[in-house]
Amino acid sequence: MPGRPSPQRYAQAVLDLALSNDTLDEWSKELDQISEVVDDTDFVALLEAPQVPEVVKHQGIETVLADLSQLARNLLSVLVKHHQPRITSQIRDQYQALVDAHRGIARARVVTAVSLKDNQKELLRKQLGNLVNADVLMTEEVNSEIIAGVIARIGDHLIDGSTRTRLQGIRKTLEQPPS
Repeated sequence: MPGRPSPQRYAQAVLDLALSNDTLDEWSKELDQISEVVDDTDFVALLEAPQVPEVVKHQGIETVLADLSQLARNLLSVLVKHHQPRITSQIRDQYQALVDAHRGIARARVVTAVSLKDNQKELLRKQLGNLVNADVLMTEEVNSEIIAGVIARIGDHLIDGSTRTRLQGIRKTLEQPPS
Protein backbone atom coordinates (compact mmCIF):
# COMPACT_ATOMS: atom_id res chain seq x y z
CA MET A 1 0.00 0.00 0.00
CA PRO A 2 1.21 3.53 -0.68
CA GLY A 3 2.59 5.44 2.27
CA ARG A 4 3.78 2.37 4.17
CA PRO A 5 7.47 2.05 4.87
CA SER A 6 9.16 -0.65 2.86
CA PRO A 7 11.09 -3.57 4.36
CA GLN A 8 14.25 -1.76 3.19
CA ARG A 9 13.41 1.31 5.31
CA TYR A 10 12.68 -0.79 8.39
CA ALA A 11 15.91 -2.73 7.82
CA GLN A 12 17.87 0.51 7.52
CA ALA A 13 16.34 1.79 10.77
CA VAL A 14 17.26 -1.47 12.53
CA LEU A 15 20.79 -1.25 11.12
CA ASP A 16 21.14 2.30 12.43
CA LEU A 17 20.01 1.13 15.89
CA ALA A 18 22.31 -1.88 15.78
CA LEU A 19 25.32 0.20 14.75
CA SER A 20 24.70 2.78 17.46
CA ASN A 21 24.38 0.04 20.11
CA ASP A 22 27.03 -2.32 18.65
CA THR A 23 24.43 -5.11 18.37
CA LEU A 24 24.62 -6.17 14.70
CA ASP A 25 24.74 -9.91 15.41
CA GLU A 26 22.15 -9.75 18.18
CA TRP A 27 19.69 -8.06 15.82
CA SER A 28 20.33 -10.74 13.19
CA LYS A 29 19.34 -13.42 15.70
CA GLU A 30 16.33 -11.47 16.90
CA LEU A 31 15.07 -10.85 13.38
CA ASP A 32 15.42 -14.58 12.72
CA GLN A 33 13.32 -15.32 15.79
CA ILE A 34 10.67 -12.74 14.93
CA SER A 35 10.40 -14.13 11.39
CA GLU A 36 10.06 -17.65 12.74
CA VAL A 37 7.28 -16.60 15.13
CA VAL A 38 5.42 -14.71 12.39
CA ASP A 39 5.58 -17.84 10.20
CA ASP A 40 3.25 -19.47 12.74
CA THR A 41 -0.15 -19.15 11.07
CA ASP A 42 -2.08 -19.11 14.35
CA PHE A 43 0.04 -16.35 15.86
CA VAL A 44 -0.01 -14.17 12.75
CA ALA A 45 -3.78 -14.68 12.52
CA LEU A 46 -4.06 -13.24 16.05
CA LEU A 47 -1.83 -10.30 15.12
CA GLU A 48 -3.84 -9.54 11.96
CA ALA A 49 -7.34 -10.08 13.37
CA PRO A 50 -9.20 -6.74 13.36
CA GLN A 51 -11.52 -7.87 16.16
CA VAL A 52 -8.58 -8.49 18.56
CA PRO A 53 -7.77 -5.37 20.62
CA GLU A 54 -4.31 -3.86 20.17
CA VAL A 55 -3.55 -4.41 23.85
CA VAL A 56 -4.13 -8.18 23.46
CA LYS A 57 -1.87 -8.27 20.39
CA HIS A 58 0.82 -6.37 22.31
CA GLN A 59 0.53 -8.77 25.26
CA GLY A 60 0.88 -11.70 22.84
CA ILE A 61 4.06 -10.21 21.41
CA GLU A 62 5.46 -9.55 24.89
CA THR A 63 4.69 -13.12 25.97
CA VAL A 64 5.80 -15.03 22.87
CA LEU A 65 8.95 -12.94 22.35
CA ALA A 66 9.81 -12.38 26.01
CA ASP A 67 13.42 -13.47 25.50
CA LEU A 68 14.05 -10.75 22.88
CA SER A 69 15.08 -7.16 23.50
CA GLN A 70 12.39 -4.55 24.05
CA LEU A 71 13.43 -2.86 20.79
CA ALA A 72 12.89 -6.08 18.83
CA ARG A 73 9.45 -6.56 20.40
CA ASN A 74 8.67 -2.92 19.63
CA LEU A 75 9.52 -3.51 15.97
CA LEU A 76 6.93 -6.26 15.70
CA SER A 77 4.40 -4.09 17.57
CA VAL A 78 4.93 -1.28 15.06
CA LEU A 79 4.53 -3.70 12.17
CA VAL A 80 1.29 -5.03 13.67
CA LYS A 81 0.01 -1.50 14.23
CA HIS A 82 0.66 -0.76 10.54
CA HIS A 83 -0.88 -4.09 9.46
CA GLN A 84 2.45 -5.41 8.14
CA PRO A 85 3.62 -8.27 10.40
CA ARG A 86 4.22 -10.55 7.41
CA ILE A 87 7.11 -8.43 6.08
CA THR A 88 9.42 -9.47 8.92
CA SER A 89 11.27 -12.03 6.81
CA GLN A 90 11.82 -9.39 4.12
CA ILE A 91 13.13 -7.00 6.78
CA ARG A 92 15.45 -9.74 8.05
CA ASP A 93 16.79 -10.42 4.55
CA GLN A 94 17.26 -6.72 3.80
CA TYR A 95 18.95 -6.22 7.17
CA GLN A 96 21.36 -9.09 6.48
CA ALA A 97 22.22 -7.58 3.09
CA LEU A 98 22.91 -4.21 4.76
CA VAL A 99 25.08 -5.84 7.44
CA ASP A 100 26.99 -7.74 4.78
CA ALA A 101 27.58 -4.51 2.84
CA HIS A 102 28.70 -2.77 6.05
CA ARG A 103 31.19 -5.58 6.67
CA GLY A 104 32.36 -5.70 3.03
CA ILE A 105 30.83 -9.11 2.38
CA ALA A 106 29.08 -10.22 -0.81
CA ARG A 107 27.04 -13.42 -1.03
CA ALA A 108 27.37 -15.47 -4.18
CA ARG A 109 25.24 -18.35 -5.41
CA VAL A 110 27.40 -20.48 -7.67
CA VAL A 111 26.11 -23.19 -10.01
CA THR A 112 28.54 -25.69 -11.50
CA ALA A 113 28.09 -28.86 -13.55
CA VAL A 114 30.10 -30.91 -11.03
CA SER A 115 31.00 -30.39 -7.41
CA LEU A 116 34.10 -28.24 -6.96
CA LYS A 117 37.11 -29.32 -4.91
CA ASP A 118 38.04 -27.14 -1.94
CA ASN A 119 40.98 -25.49 -3.73
CA GLN A 120 38.73 -24.73 -6.75
CA LYS A 121 36.09 -23.20 -4.45
CA GLU A 122 38.69 -21.01 -2.79
CA LEU A 123 40.12 -19.86 -6.13
CA LEU A 124 36.62 -19.07 -7.45
CA ARG A 125 35.73 -17.26 -4.21
CA LYS A 126 38.84 -15.07 -4.54
CA GLN A 127 38.20 -14.34 -8.23
CA LEU A 128 34.59 -13.36 -7.52
CA GLY A 129 35.78 -11.23 -4.62
CA ASN A 130 38.16 -9.39 -6.93
CA LEU A 131 35.30 -8.73 -9.36
CA VAL A 132 33.02 -7.19 -6.73
CA ASN A 133 35.68 -5.76 -4.41
CA ALA A 134 34.41 -7.67 -1.38
CA ASP A 135 34.91 -10.84 0.61
CA VAL A 136 32.62 -13.44 -0.91
CA LEU A 137 30.57 -16.06 0.90
CA MET A 138 29.58 -18.75 -1.60
CA THR A 139 26.79 -21.26 -1.68
CA GLU A 140 27.30 -23.94 -4.27
CA GLU A 141 24.72 -25.80 -6.32
CA VAL A 142 25.45 -28.60 -8.76
CA ASN A 143 23.39 -28.70 -11.97
CA SER A 144 24.63 -31.00 -14.73
CA GLU A 145 22.37 -29.26 -17.28
CA ILE A 146 24.87 -26.39 -17.61
CA ILE A 147 27.24 -28.99 -19.13
CA ALA A 148 30.43 -27.25 -17.91
CA GLY A 149 31.59 -23.92 -16.55
CA VAL A 150 30.19 -21.72 -13.82
CA ILE A 151 27.18 -19.49 -13.28
CA ALA A 152 27.55 -17.05 -10.40
CA ARG A 153 25.00 -14.61 -9.04
CA ILE A 154 26.23 -11.92 -6.67
CA GLY A 155 23.47 -9.51 -5.76
CA ASP A 156 22.20 -8.08 -9.04
CA HIS A 157 25.23 -9.33 -11.00
CA LEU A 158 25.04 -12.49 -13.07
CA ILE A 159 28.19 -14.06 -14.44
CA ASP A 160 27.33 -16.86 -16.83
CA GLY A 161 30.31 -18.83 -18.05
CA SER A 162 28.40 -22.03 -18.69
CA THR A 163 28.87 -24.10 -21.81
CA ARG A 164 25.09 -24.35 -22.20
CA THR A 165 24.78 -20.56 -22.52
CA ARG A 166 27.68 -20.41 -24.98
CA LEU A 167 26.07 -23.10 -27.11
CA GLN A 168 22.74 -21.25 -27.04
CA GLY A 169 24.55 -18.11 -28.21
CA ILE A 170 26.17 -19.99 -31.09
CA ARG A 171 22.77 -21.46 -32.05
CA LYS A 172 21.18 -18.00 -32.14
CA THR A 173 24.02 -16.69 -34.28
CA LEU A 174 23.68 -19.57 -36.73
CA GLU A 175 19.89 -19.14 -36.91
CA GLN A 176 20.17 -15.48 -37.96
CA PRO A 177 20.12 -14.85 -41.69
CA PRO A 178 23.37 -13.44 -43.09
CA SER A 179 23.36 -9.70 -43.55
